Amino acid sequence: MKSWWSVILCSLACAAAPAAADWFAAEISDNLTDADRPALAMSPEGTAVVAWEEEGVGVWTQTVDACIGDEIVPYPSVFQGAGHAPVVAWTWRGFLLVWADGQNLEYRYGSSIGWGDPPQSIPTGRDLAGTALDLQGCTVPGWCCGWLTCTLPVAAGVDHWFVRIHKGSHDPPELLAVGLTEWGVAQVAQVPHSPQPLPRVYYFPEFTRLAHRTGLVDGGWGPAATLPYEWYGAACDVAAHADGRQGVLSLGPQPTCPCNTIHYSEQDAAGNWSQPVTLLHEHDDHDWPFSPRIAWGAGDELHAFWVQFTYNDWLVPGRVHLEYRHRVGGVWLDESAILETCERRSLGQHVALGVTAQGDPLFAWTRQDTLISGPQPRRVWLARPRSTVGAPGMGGDELELTAWPNPGRSRLAFAGTAPAGAAVTLTVHDLAGRRVATPALSFDGLGRFAATWDGRDGAGREAPAGVYLLRLTAGGRSTTRRVVLAR
Repeated sequence: MKSWWSVILCSLACAAAPAAADWFAAEISDNLTDADRPALAMSPEGTAVVAWEEEGVGVWTQTVDACIGDEIVPYPSVFQGAGHAPVVAWTWRGFLLVWADGQNLEYRYGSSIGWGDPPQSIPTGRDLAGTALDLQGCTVPGWCCGWLTCTLPVAAGVDHWFVRIHKGSHDPPELLAVGLTEWGVAQVAQVPHSPQPLPRVYYFPEFTRLAHRTGLVDGGWGPAATLPYEWYGAACDVAAHADGRQGVLSLGPQPTCPCNTIHYSEQDAAGNWSQPVTLLHEHDDHDWPFSPRIAWGAGDELHAFWVQFTYNDWLVPGRVHLEYRHRVGGVWLDESAILETCERRSLGQHVALGVTAQGDPLFAWTRQDTLISGPQPRRVWLARPRSTVGAPGMGGDELELTAWPNPGRSRLAFAGTAPAGAAVTLTVHDLAGRRVATPALSFDGLGRFAATWDGRDGAGREAPAGVYLLRLTAGGRSTTRRVVLAR
């Protein structure tokens, strides 16, 4: 594990410009060979798991306290085993990690305190050396924990496979699309359904087109539906809002020169797709975005993140940029400047994006530094905003919140502290962010409060068993805790 002093030095290097003053960035890995393909998942409490592959070695993970004070606090890295192309997601059973090794897909579950049982193997009967994976975790307790897509090069095209992963087992891989000529990696999202959401897989069926298929309750698949515009190709990322909207961040069709575009389109709750909105900012004669990543924030907010390579007219590589767009109030803002001091020619081609329960983004990428002794291995970096997070329980003006029993069957009690005289609210949310209840608070005049929740929503109905988030807000600050309603 990296020493605290080296973490401080790394953060100072990225905070040199005024634009980065409200952001914290740090190198978190200490791999000896190049790191690649970072993946990222967030728990509701603000714990993150970052996964990556180390060239010639295998797959690593690192658990990070991403929402404590003004720092990113990493724990020791964990070597998961030989393999490559890791993906990670938060599920109702905890973190789910999947990677490829030989002809097998390996997966295991973990939590903020470590990894549980040894990895389980999913045989595919195919050489997975060139595969790319995407993973969607299900946060609603039930049969499915996660859905996995596996895009595998074959001849002059790709096959797309799909795997349902359950609490203690998995379904056999099923072939979803065969011999497609477009090489884009299939992406999986979810659509609302009761008692559990259903998977939706997006893929490129032909040049310029993007399509999707939605899983059925019985495990089958609905017919393919093609998006109405011919703007798509090369790569995309998808994200589902709790209300059923679908967001797609995609590159354009694969060109023959080092230039491309990147744009966003959205399906509303009624099923209508918006015309793609171009988000590209041109830096040089030719710009080439890679690794589009998108995530919903609080309410209607959206976060879009990618890495953008540049070339001049002679096709000489130039600076590589970390590009960040933030949609607020329906308007896309270019906030890339906050990451400008972290850009280098040596940025890797893959990035990752996560969002905290408070709606704040967490970015991951790989970068190589050159010292006097020569080039160093490409390593993993993280960045997040400083100003919107706080460390509970560290002073009289800080927020504290506890709950018991946890898990609780029908009634939970809460207690905590907040700055004396501040307006205080306590709300209960489901994992999709929807408000379930607003318990009444009682105060002692010294900043201490107490409350109870009878396990019912605002209409008096029993809330279903599952994981819920407590959100305490006071004096313009907030903190979140997780509780389990067992029934």
